[in-house]
Amino acid sequence: MAQYSPQQPLATPSAQEFGFPYTPYAIQEQLMQELFQVLERRQVGIFESPTGTGKSLTLICGSLTWLARHEELVRSEMTGRIREVKQELARLEEEGAQARDWLESQGKSRLQREELRKLQHLQELLDHQEQQLAELRKRAKTHKRQRRQQPAKQEDIEKDLEPNSDSDSDAEHQTADGPQEDTEARYRPVQIFFCSRTHSQLAQIVAELRKTPHGQSVRCISLGSRQQLCGNPQVRSLKQVGLINERCLEMATTKSRPNPSKKSRLSGGANSRCPFKAASLVESLRDLALSEPLDIEELASEGAACGACSYYASRSALDQAELILLPYQLLLQRSARSQLGINLKGSIVIVDEAHNLLDSLAQLHGAEISRQQLERAGVEISGYKEQFQKRLSTKNLLKINQLIFIVRRLLKISDPCCPNSSRMLRTYELTAEGDFFNIDLCELLDFCARTRLARKVQGHAAKLQREPRPSENQPPMSSARSLILQRLASEQKQKEQPKQMKRKLEEGAGKGERPVERTVVEVTPSPIRPLLAFLETLTSNAEDGRVLLDSQAGTLKYLLLDPAEQFADVVREARAIVIAGGTMQPTQELKEQLFAGCQDRLVERFYSHVVPDDAVLPFVVSHGPKGAPLCFKFGQRASPEMLQELSMVLQNLCQVVPGGVVCFLPSYEYLDKVYQHLEQCGALQSISRKKSVFREVSGSAEQLLEKYAQAIKAPSSGGALLLSVVGGKLSEGLNFADDLGRAVLVVGLPYPNRQSPELQQRMRHLDEKLGPGSGNEFYENLCIKAVNQCIGRAVRHIRDYACVYLLDERFTNARIRGKLPEWISRHIVEAGPGKGGFGAVQARTVRFFKSRS
Repeated sequence: MAQYSPQQPLATPSAQEFGFPYTPYAIQEQLMQELFQVLERRQVGIFESPTGTGKSLTLICGSLTWLARHEELVRSEMTGRIREVKQELARLEEEGAQARDWLESQGKSRLQREELRKLQHLQELLDHQEQQLAELRKRAKTHKRQRRQQPAKQEDIEKDLEPNSDSDSDAEHQTADGPQEDTEARYRPVQIFFCSRTHSQLAQIVAELRKTPHGQSVRCISLGSRQQLCGNPQVRSLKQVGLINERCLEMATTKSRPNPSKKSRLSGGANSRCPFKAASLVESLRDLALSEPLDIEELASEGAACGACSYYASRSALDQAELILLPYQLLLQRSARSQLGINLKGSIVIVDEAHNLLDSLAQLHGAEISRQQLERAGVEISGYKEQFQKRLSTKNLLKINQLIFIVRRLLKISDPCCPNSSRMLRTYELTAEGDFFNIDLCELLDFCARTRLARKVQGHAAKLQREPRPSENQPPMSSARSLILQRLASEQKQKEQPKQMKRKLEEGAGKGERPVERTVVEVTPSPIRPLLAFLETLTSNAEDGRVLLDSQAGTLKYLLLDPAEQFADVVREARAIVIAGGTMQPTQELKEQLFAGCQDRLVERFYSHVVPDDAVLPFVVSHGPKGAPLCFKFGQRASPEMLQELSMVLQNLCQVVPGGVVCFLPSYEYLDKVYQHLEQCGALQSISRKKSVFREVSGSAEQLLEKYAQAIKAPSSGGALLLSVVGGKLSEGLNFADDLGRAVLVVGLPYPNRQSPELQQRMRHLDEKLGPGSGNEFYENLCIKAVNQCIGRAVRHIRDYACVYLLDERFTNARIRGKLPEWISRHIVEAGPGKGGFGAVQARTVRFFKSRS
């Protein structure tokens, strides 16, 4: 693909020129302008803008304004340069006719002609792209007009599904609109890749985009997995991601067959080609998606409505999109980018909600496999080998034997009888102990990818699973085949036991005729892909990670310790990178681990909150109502004294704080202890007279939040108290605006378990790489970032107000205070002995809310 880089810099627009849908606040103006400069200067920007300051909308307006002006400059500068080169060439040719040194004159003319040829070629590509986009918009209008008036005809669908010369190509690397165009023969505009942690957060970006003038013109596409976008009921019914991917790929490469019975297009058999992948329907959906911003759910709904595959439509729209919205895993993993055809060269990368970027990189590039998966993988690969070994070449048979050997060695290493139950190994130590250090894992993995071995082995095992069991008169089956069926039967039996128990209970409780029992065979995900993913981690730099071998748990887990290499491609290829979040500080680890090699490009900007200074009243509460020092360390927090002080704090604050009170506790276990104490001492009954009490349970949060909000909004309600957990679903991403969060309490400093082998290894690695003390700094920062996330749940807009209570004497430490958000730390009120104690906290709280009543 071809691009043009302008020579002239862009001037930074005024605040009114960004297309912001409201009158921007001062910090929003500043952020948009400084973001514009980072993109123009090809820098790496770290931006912190507190939650509730319109950060996402500001990022969208700033980046799209730069993109629009950049493309305008490309067009105008290219046209002007072509004109200049033509004039220069004409002058040189005129001078050349009279020049004495003909060779020198021709050399100058040749350089000008070469530049002119390149510029004219780029201009032709740009003109061709604009023509294509005009046609796309025209087709999209037609599609909108006809999509509900005239459903697709069955014969047209079947025609689109007929096999062609490309039907046997790898569908995983080909979009649904047929063979890919020559990428060198197209103009490639600068693209903005905007990623966030979840699709719900990306859906909010689409909603914000629609509020701006940019929403009318920008070509925006949302990328997701097959699980989110697949519209085929047969595939979606598989539920598990691995099975959905396997079935989709199988159907994508299956040649369609004539269907004389004219059955429904959704009733295809196991070997039928997916009807949702009809080229004309996918192209129509692609055009529609590029013509108006759609979030992931809307894209899936449009696909279901018109019978087209939303997954392949979004992939085919990728090259022509200007703004690409995608979750972390699709951008931060090299394999996912390669699979989707994402090209970051010269692009803008914006990572939103990036306070946990380092953790996300470690999770995405880690891998874990269990003994059960290894055992099943060994059986399936052996069965495949036995079935097809006469048809396999010597070289391919060698590779399969190597894979079987590695599986057996990993099973031996992870044997529960081993004396060392848990230990940490370097990758080369694992391969040496497993005695497969002399096997080229890169070459083996390349073979597996090239031959699509995982799909073939999974398909063979699934076929055996579907086949009827042989009768007594049939010849005996092979040993490997028998093993596969035995293992699948064993796993199926384990799954069926709880279901059978439930069925018996239901039958015993009911009356009437006994229902006929039916055994439904559930297909389980193939263990081959997890195996290959684990083996791929063993090819990484030995110093970048470790393997945690837990023989008692029966697991092998790769831990990524240094994410720099995994992020290096993004830093190297992208034109500019923006890392943004509401609680980015402290940023030292982020800079040292990801951007150590580009410090000259690095820009940091931290903004204050949009709310007035008197809208937030933060307290550090170092002593309880009875005067005891509050210290919620792990060994002390469950003591009767600490539980009593905490129960009195909750009772007293619930009497004076209107609306909702959200209390964040260090763990679910401690939450249960606190709740039990509140029940036993009568505090729960006392609080319930004023406020309804709710507590978070591990797992679901949406229904709990809805009930909590209803209790607060109910007529004559005194509000509600919500007991939740730091790091739980309620501490990140959810909105406690207005009466939902008039007070936020953080109980203690939620340090993670220091005895965790993974955490200990990470701290040691940081000490070795960044110097002594770096591990402890990382450990403390994990805690403070979790606290900052909790604080950010309150005060969500400029007219909001709330109190924040930090309950622990350790919050008086200047180092800890210095890592809190600046808009909190500069207003903190300390309440301890000699400063009025807890009574002063209660009195100031009363005055704070009285002034706003």
